[in-house]
Amino acid sequence: MAGREQIQEPQWSARDEALWTTAELALLHREGRLGQRHPVSVPFAMQHAGDERPYAHGPFRLLSFEARGDGSYQSSSSLFVATGRGAIPAMLGYGAAAALVNSSRRRRAAALAAPQWTVIDTGTLTVTNHGFYLHTPSAILAWGWTSIQMATLVGPGKLQLMGTSTNGGVNWILESDWAELVFFFWATARCAQHEQLLSRLWLPDEWVARASAHTLGRVGPRNYYAFLELSRGLGMGAV
Repeated sequence: MAGREQIQEPQWSARDEALWTTAELALLHREGRLGQRHPVSVPFAMQHAGDERPYAHGPFRLLSFEARGDGSYQSSSSLFVATGRGAIPAMLGYGAAAALVNSSRRRRAAALAAPQWTVIDTGTLTVTNHGFYLHTPSAILAWGWTSIQMATLVGPGKLQLMGTSTNGGVNWILESDWAELVFFFWATARCAQHEQLLSRLWLPDEWVARASAHTLGRVGPRNYYAFLELSRGLGMGAV
């Protein structure tokens, strides 16, 4: 008789670890004990407040909803003259080829003129109790919670942000394992009745189930008793 196939537990990923830390920080914040958490080390000064502390950092991608072109294109209009036998078919063939080239360029120009989500920057995201920082190869961009007017989770690790910068309004998607933490801190500070905050979309049920299975029978800080403490404190329900 063939032995039963063993069902392997999904590997605990860096994103899973980030969501665990997000849950820990959220519980500390709700209990008024966030200041007890040891901050992470960053190579730049905090800019938002005297009691600002960095609590998480990791890679990010930043996307902006914008057009990459204005709809214009270079038309192929060079003159082609043929003489002798076969001149007319040659000229007709050239004209058809030029028309195809122009049609292709026109379609590409139209596609580039349509706004779409485009990666505009990458680097390291740092999340604090007063905002977040985007550390790119060329700058350190500081964003306080008051500069963000709207935030919506649009997918796992994807947070759409609408806010006001020194150059005007922005409409971005922040992609990072720490997107949910940014959302939690922002919504708690600025939009306490946000539907995604109240429904706990920032800590998905599938992760809760995975964390329960991952910690069961383990020793160390990431054990089942620690999970139950998070579950009770954040109202994650029985698992």
